[in-house]
Amino acid sequence: MKTEDLIRDLASRAVPIEPLAAPAVRAFAWSGVAIACAAAGMLVFKTRSDVGALVHEPGFLGMAAVALSVAWAAATASLVMAVPGAERSPLLRATVVVLTGLWTVVLASAVVRAGHGFALAADWPICFIRVLAIGLVPAIVLVGMLRRAAPLRPGWTAALAAAAAMATGALAIQFICPLNDPAHALLGHLGPVLVMSWVGSIAARRVLK
Repeated sequence: MKTEDLIRDLASRAVPIEPLAAPAVRAFAWSGVAIACAAAGMLVFKTRSDVGALVHEPGFLGMAAVALSVAWAAATASLVMAVPGAERSPLLRATVVVLTGLWTVVLASAVVRAGHGFALAADWPICFIRVLAIGLVPAIVLVGMLRRAAPLRPGWTAALAAAAAMATGALAIQFICPLNDPAHALLGHLGPVLVMSWVGSIAARRVLK
């Protein structure tokens, strides 16, 4: 095909392209969906009876703040990474890793201090499944937003997206689950964040194709 014919053919099939909004703007839009799903989860599964007293406890608020921070930072970082050249520094990604690591260390240390290991964590699969259920729609919406861009590092991008969605579910489940055992929280609340981030990194090329 001659160059002139190729140009003519491409021009005839061209369609208008709507530029994507800035990653921060898209993250705010996604957070609306995440908040709605977290609220819906609390309505469906019911908030714990003592939540009014717990909101004044530093430990409870600290864990909630970490989950919220992971969700926001991971979602924003994934949307930034989906735009080639938009990530000027890995600081946001590093923040997600550090916060998730801190979350893991705090719960693991609490398990050791409790002295009974995982003996009281029998009901953790229930919360694990509930976190997955609450985070499902935020995950689908975020993946759809990422597929509209062009992530060049799909492993990182998908792992961050999964962490954001599951951290949303973990935040909601903290206000739902009546159990305070750290082993239960490690497996049932934080577990989905860690497991699904790993799954996302493995399935990234297929999901973000």
